[in-house]
Amino acid sequence: MTRHVTIISLALFFLSIFSSAAIADTFSLSFDSPAEVVMADPEAIIPVKVTNNGPSKSIRTITFNIDTAKYSFSSSTQPPTGWCISTISADSISFALVQGSGACSNGNTASRIDPGESVFFNITVLPIAAASDSTDSFSSVSVSSEGGFTLSGALPTWTRRSLEAALSAAPSSTGVGGSITLQMQVTNRSTATQTGVGSSPEPPSPSLPIAARTEGPYYAATLLSSSLSDSASTVNVSSTSDFPSSGILRVGTEDICYSNKTATSFTGATRGCNSTTAAAHSSGSLVYSTDQFSLLPGQTKVITWIYSADSNGNVYFTSRAANSSGTAKSASVSSNTVVIGDFTASLAITPSSVISGQQITAEMTVANNGTGALINIVPSSLSQCAGGATENLVSGPTPALISSLSAGSSGVFVWTYQITGAVGQTYCLSGDASANGSVATNTATSNAGVISNYSVTVAPSVVSSGSTDKTITWAVHNGGGCSIRDVEIAIPAPWSCSSVSAPAGWSGSCGATAPFSSGGSGSDIGSGSTGSFSITFSSTETVSSDKDVSFPVSVLPRGCGGATTTLGSYVTVSANTIVLSHSPAGPVYADGSSYYTMTATLTSGGSPLAGKTVTFSTTNGSLSASSAVTDGSGEASVTLTSPNSTTDTTATVTANYMNAQDTELVNFSGWAGANIQYWGGLTATTGGVPAATADCGQKYSFKLRVKNLSSTTDMNLTKSSYFAFNDSASGGTAVFQAYLDSNTSVPGNTETEVTFGSPTSSGGGGDVTLSTAFIAGTYMPLVNQTPPPASGLFLTDGTNSQWRSVTDSVTVTGSCGVVRVRIIEWHEMR
Repeated sequence: MTRHVTIISLALFFLSIFSSAAIADTFSLSFDSPAEVVMADPEAIIPVKVTNNGPSKSIRTITFNIDTAKYSFSSSTQPPTGWCISTISADSISFALVQGSGACSNGNTASRIDPGESVFFNITVLPIAAASDSTDSFSSVSVSSEGGFTLSGALPTWTRRSLEAALSAAPSSTGVGGSITLQMQVTNRSTATQTGVGSSPEPPSPSLPIAARTEGPYYAATLLSSSLSDSASTVNVSSTSDFPSSGILRVGTEDICYSNKTATSFTGATRGCNSTTAAAHSSGSLVYSTDQFSLLPGQTKVITWIYSADSNGNVYFTSRAANSSGTAKSASVSSNTVVIGDFTASLAITPSSVISGQQITAEMTVANNGTGALINIVPSSLSQCAGGATENLVSGPTPALISSLSAGSSGVFVWTYQITGAVGQTYCLSGDASANGSVATNTATSNAGVISNYSVTVAPSVVSSGSTDKTITWAVHNGGGCSIRDVEIAIPAPWSCSSVSAPAGWSGSCGATAPFSSGGSGSDIGSGSTGSFSITFSSTETVSSDKDVSFPVSVLPRGCGGATTTLGSYVTVSANTIVLSHSPAGPVYADGSSYYTMTATLTSGGSPLAGKTVTFSTTNGSLSASSAVTDGSGEASVTLTSPNSTTDTTATVTANYMNAQDTELVNFSGWAGANIQYWGGLTATTGGVPAATADCGQKYSFKLRVKNLSSTTDMNLTKSSYFAFNDSASGGTAVFQAYLDSNTSVPGNTETEVTFGSPTSSGGGGDVTLSTAFIAGTYMPLVNQTPPPASGLFLTDGTNSQWRSVTDSVTVTGSCGVVRVRIIEWHEMR
């Protein structure tokens, strides 16, 4: 019996060994979707998922190794929640658990990876450039905690891409029937010249079938510098620098084949090639290249498409850049979202990373893409999105309403929220706006933000190539439990630090890094506080294409185990320079009608860039358009109309072209008196009978509604007030000007209908003749505070005067004047 028991015991012993071997402690690595990084990208992230496949042990440490001929690990890597970087070098990075003391070790905590669990490690690397795309992997990965784990399966692979691409769509909002300009900026990050660069797929795919490509791809753009007849063999333009030495141009619907070029002209032109029709083109017309380009290492160029907006909704575009052989591609990229509709809203929040208790700004941009004016635009209350964090309203919206938006214009509402919650929780907001009491926008949802222990923001985030004496400021937010005693900002070559500025009680110096130290615990950056650290660079660097430059920021707390945390921060060096200016000098009144002209001047290497689409945004007031195309001088302009405010206020206007950016602060003086605004209802009448259009040679009066936005001050309009519009937009000189029929009181906070139908300021009505010299067309009576020519509303009580735009249009028809044509040259044909 004893012998049989012994045999059974041995059998069970060996069975237990084999069972343990069968279910050994293993881990696996994977990606949730195909992973791609771009050569020389300092923000490249490998998002690897670590899964514990074992029966009982937990993963508490993990080490990744990599080939330094292809990559180096970055200290700006952000560990998962509850994890920390224990050691890092160019070829190796090790993670462990954050202990209760703040130390980084393999001690047991709730953040361990238990059997059946997975955790993502977003590992930041710097990919080394090569001649073409490459499929890569880690050289090895090991887990040493609790006696060690064995890797199950193969190491996952990802693709190192040769090309960097970015897609941008403008405008951010348009109506059905409008057009969308899509641009792909492509940079060659490889070590070899890439030829036949284009898009894959071609054209980029819209996310919904509500937009269709109508033009493109175009591989370069410029402007005609003079008018072009239908037979000219020389095409004069602003610049030919981005065009091949011979090729095909597209101007309007005509293809022009050329055999040579100078710096400012294409020569040997064959008109109407490729079965198109030769035509005359005016100065300032866009000229495109239809020939694919090559990219030298480090070189950047742009591809352009035009899409039609066919249906209401939200759409974005997706594609990747590729060379002709397919051996060099970019990662798949998507554009910003374009909202299509007559009345649209978009919502954005900044910053996107905060500590609990920090405030954010929410901006809702509303756009009138319809054909008529919108009045009394008000936003809804904003709602919280799912994400865990709590968004508490601090102030806003500012302004409470926008009195009117003319067709094609946009305005902005601003709120401030305080964000609270746990580290890792996210926050976002949603809302809409209404106008005319019943017209509503789409529901807009903002980008998402996340709560972290520490956060850093850098301003400015974009500098121009070759900038000198440039000051950049890092704001470090402390959301940890201990105060911050040291901050160190790494400085890349060849940037040269000339001086530093630190918070009170801190010291700092220049070097390969800029170290900043607190003078004692009383000067530390306390929990929930922010410290600003500035570095002035005597020189930066000169680039031929846009470049992202990494400035890792190391933060050391006083206590909490003394573990250093490294945060990523980046500054883009742009090959282009954009300078934003405004006129008049200001301030102008915050009366809802006074305005600034905002002009962006775009250059590259000091030379103007023509035919480029510049986008504009504002933190206050309303813009006449969200984008404009640069002229031959590299200038693009829009109008910023003031908000309604009884107190002094400001607006920050931003102009962007690709990565080039500039901002301009403008001032508004509060307007506390009566504030009369156009409130819709523009109607033409002749002999008291409404007319849909106005015929030249006939007599008309115009009725409209105004509203006094002041709740305390009335205004008594005299018969010297007038309504006017002119045909200067069509090249004419005719003006229609009708005075107020009778003195009219406009009480505070009240809508009033007024009639302009008197030939003189004596009033009395009788209608006013629309001159037969008027050029037929549709005109917007926008304000002109310095006539002639008169335009818009002039409202006066005899002492105080106000000029206002009428944001509806007037259509002139009938036996009218003709468009004036200036004869440049005359050739008699025999």
